Amino acid sequence: MYDETGQEGRQPVYLPENRFHWASNDEVDKPLRDLSRGPVHARFRQKSDPGPGMSPGEWMRENLPGLGATAIAAIVILCVVVAIYTDVAGILTR
Repeated sequence: MYDETGQEGRQPVYLPENRFHWASNDEVDKPLRDLSRGPVHARFRQKSDPGPGMSPGEWMRENLPGLGATAIAAIVILCVVVAIYTDVAGILTR
């Protein structure tokens, strides 16, 4: 049997079904005004039941990496500000 399109030797191709339906704006409900999307409000942790306090070793394991990263970033920013200040001061005093 001869296929006029030249596809007789090819394997069938699996095409997955399209499970997604693209909806137009008229088909979708419009969002209501969300009053919770305003300025950022501070959220404080609520104190849970007071249990035994942290030991100094536990406190250091939990907080020291963040403090170290903050200190390194502050030192780098301070060095950049000082370098810019000295360059500007050198330019202005010429």
